This record gives sequence, structure tokens and C-alpha cells, in this order.
Amino acid sequence: MKRRTVILIALILLLPLVALTWAMVQIANNEEMLVRQRFSEVLEGRLQDVNSTIASWLESVEPDLDRITSIDDFDVEKLRKINRTEPRLFQLFVLDRSGELLYPNPATTSSPLIGTERKFLTQAARMFTGQDFEGVVLNSEKVTEEDVANSYPSNSKFESSASANSKWFGWYWERGLNLIYWQRRPSGKIVGCALERSRWMADLIAEMPDTDMKTQKVDTRQVSQTFDSRIRLVNASGSPVYQWGHFQPTESAEPFCEIPVVDPLASWRLQCFVPNDQLVASGNGSWLGLAAMLATIALVLALSGYFLIREYVRDMRSAEQQVSFVNQVSHELKTPLTNIRMYAELLERDFDQLEPDVESDSRKRLDVILSESQRLSRLIGNVLTFARHQRDTLSLRPSKAVPGQVIEQIVDRFRPSLEEKGIAIQVTSDSQQAMLLDTDILEQIIGNLISNVEKYAAGGKHLELDSSAADGQLTINVRDAGPGIKTSNRELVFEPFRRECNDVSSATGTGIGLSIARELARLHGGDLVLKESQQGCWFQATLKSRES
Repeated sequence: MKRRTVILIALILLLPLVALTWAMVQIANNEEMLVRQRFSEVLEGRLQDVNSTIASWLESVEPDLDRITSIDDFDVEKLRKINRTEPRLFQLFVLDRSGELLYPNPATTSSPLIGTERKFLTQAARMFTGQDFEGVVLNSEKVTEEDVANSYPSNSKFESSASANSKWFGWYWERGLNLIYWQRRPSGKIVGCALERSRWMADLIAEMPDTDMKTQKVDTRQVSQTFDSRIRLVNASGSPVYQWGHFQPTESAEPFCEIPVVDPLASWRLQCFVPNDQLVASGNGSWLGLAAMLATIALVLALSGYFLIREYVRDMRSAEQQVSFVNQVSHELKTPLTNIRMYAELLERDFDQLEPDVESDSRKRLDVILSESQRLSRLIGNVLTFARHQRDTLSLRPSKAVPGQVIEQIVDRFRPSLEEKGIAIQVTSDSQQAMLLDTDILEQIIGNLISNVEKYAAGGKHLELDSSAADGQLTINVRDAGPGIKTSNRELVFEPFRRECNDVSSATGTGIGLSIARELARLHGGDLVLKESQQGCWFQATLKSRES
């Protein structure tokens, strides 16, 4: 089998397999993305449940904080007593209707600030005034009443920072986020309280799941799987506040999904981490199914390719046997045909000794024998040449010869049959110098061209053949006055088994004469072309001398 054929069959089988593989990979990737997305939706739902727990805890403490801040008597000592008796509180504060800080404010109170009041004012300076209390150090004796009083002008920024629609307000100082709860009283004053950070964080964490929570089960339409996870509650800087679950992610691990915590903890986030290998394993089912399908299709294509190649090899072997048979038969025919021609020629010489009336009839019969034997010889020669060309075994056997003389001898063999059909023959030659040529090839080329004139252009009653030699190249022109060849078929007639007309009533022929003539001319370094002609056909053959 030829390499080109093997490559073609391989491409026919492999290209659909490659395209199918690519499509299946895309399907598997999409399926994996879908599974991950549904995992993400389910796990985000778990985080939303935790968020709901945080929101419920905030709602649960609001009634108690409403009670604590429901104050209309703003006596300093009474406010300090509430501070001392409520463990959730870090510090109460009061703003008047215009937003001025009434308590704790050293500019308006008659008694000195106590420790928690001083600490609250120094830490909450920006919340109320919009600027830092520069130079203040917490719990430092260097901080005087005058320093604190001077840092609080009568233009509170609290209301512009807090949302008018929420009773909760988050503010950062000292170690991080602090929670403030406030309400506006009927008098127009705002009463608020800063919660004790360690206390409210402990209460919030108490509402979270246990740290040794067991594995979770996640169900989607594609997969139902139980696996380890880790959920973290992280602050604004990304540090864990609390976490639970058996899975321990690496420090550089990215969360599989995350959501912000509800107000007033919106700067915090809930993150969920899951083992990547378990996520990959969850999508392996689709990959395995597609791999099995692909393997099945590949097997079917391989079997199809095997049977296709087997049938192709069988057909090629049969064709080779047929060609071999034709070659053998042609060779077998060639030997008796040579004998027929030889004895016919000897008999022709004997006729020279016969009486004229007997010789005339006998010579006509002999001419038929010679003509038909020559035609059969050409047919067999064409078949053998075509078979050798198919097997790439054509070769040159050049020898010294005068082209003009060889051409005259070839034309003389056709002359009786051409003249019988009324075809006028005109031969001119300007090639009388010896050249190194394969005379058998020259004879076969010219014989095929003249034979075509005899078969297809006899109605034109004209054959013109001229030859010339220059620069080691022999040029032969064969013209006729027949019906010619259509423009659309000018190149097709050089293809094997192609004829101008395939009608069974037209002239006989195998359809390989012109194809063989062109291949022989090219083998001899030249070519055979069909030239433009106003009437009939004009074939031009060129052959290179082997010396050049």
C-alpha cells in the first residue's frame, strides 16, 4: 500500500476522533464547571445560614439594648451607674438635638471624667469630630481634662457617619471593629452605647457551630457527597475570628466561596474552604463516562479502519493481478504478432515474382494483414507502456539516429491505410542530423498521434507532419483538418481512458494513446501539448537529446 493512501486513510479515521475528543473534553469541562457552581451554590447557602444566625443574634440583643438606652434623665451619676451595672456596655453616650456631645464631655460636665469615659473619648474622637485626638495615649496620666475638652468642639460627626435607618453602627478603634447601638429619644436626643468588645464577640462565637463539627453532606442534581470543610469568620484584615470544621487549609489556600456578614459586621466575611481533591473527585464521574464513550468510538473507528484497509489491499491485489495478467497476455501476443508481420513482409517480397493480375489481389490482402498487425502491435505497445508507467518502470534506451529518417519510416507504415481513406500526407523535415534518441519512444509517440488522425480526423482528408532540431531538442508538429477538440476538453484528453466522445458508435480506441505519448515525451525531457489551431488539432511534441 502506498504511503499517501495510508496517510489519507489515517486522516479519515483520526480527524473525526480528534474532533470528537475535543468536543468531549469541552463537555467534561463544562460539566465540571457546572458541578463546581452547584457546589458553590449549596455551600454559599450554608454560609447564608450562618449569616442568618448572626442576624438572629443581633435581633435577640436589640430588646435589651433598647431598654438600656431608653433614657430621658441624663444625670451624670445615673448614667455612670448604668455603665457599671450593665456588663455588656463599654460606655454610654448622649448627643443633643443639634448633634453636640452631652455625655461624656468634659466641657459640659461638672465632675471629672472617669477611666472608661476618658478611654472612650480618646478612642472615639474621629467618630464624633471627624479628626484624630493627636498626642493622646490611652491610660496616660499626661492626658488632662483640658486636652480632652479641647478635642471635642460642638459639631458632632456621629449622625453623618451612622445610617439613619439602622440602630447599629460599626466603628474601628484600638484592636478592631467595635459595635455601637443607638436610638433617638422623644426629646430629640440620641442615646447610644458602645458594647464591650470581648463580651459581644464571645456571645457571637457562642452562637456559631462547634469547632469539631463533623463532615458535611452536599447534595446536587449531579452528585451527593460527604466531605470535610472549614468555615471561617474573618475580620476586615483577613484574620480568622472563629473557624470550625475538620479540614485544615494551607496558609495560601483561597476560599472556595465567601460572602459578606450582615450589617453592622459588613466588613467581616464568611469563607468556606474544601479539599480540592474531593472537588476533583466529584467531577470524575463525568470524565470516566466520556472516556469510556471515547474509547468505544475509537475502537469502532479502529475496526472500521482495519476492514477498510483490508478491503483496499484486497482490491489493490486484485488490480495488480489483472495488470499482471494483461502484461503477460500482451507479451504472449507480441511474439506471434512479430512472426505474423515478419512472414507477411517475406510474403510481400515473394509477390514481386508473381504475375501482375495475381499479384494485385494478393497484395491487397497482404496489405490488410500488415496494416492490422501494425495496429495490433501499437495497441499492445501502448498497453505494455501504460503498465510499465503504472509500476514506475519506464526507462530510456537511447541510440544514435537521424530523426527525419525515423519519422519518414514511421509515416510510410501508415501511408497505405491513410491513402486508402483519402488522407493527403505532407511531411517536411529539418532534422537530418543524428541525435541520441530512444527510437522506440519516438515511434510510439508519432504512431499514436497519426493513429488518432486516422481514427478521429479522417474526414478532414489532411495530415501535415513537420520536424526540426535545434540546441539538442527535437520538435515535431502534427496537424489535421478534422473536427478538433472542445476547449473544455483540451487537458482532459491527456488523462488515461478519457476520449473526446464516448459514444460506442464513434471510432474505437482505448483512450490511453495521448496519455502515453505525453508521459513518454516527458520521460525524454520534453512534453506533448495541444496548441491553438483555427481548424482541426495541432499537437506539438518535444524531445531532448540525451547528449544535452
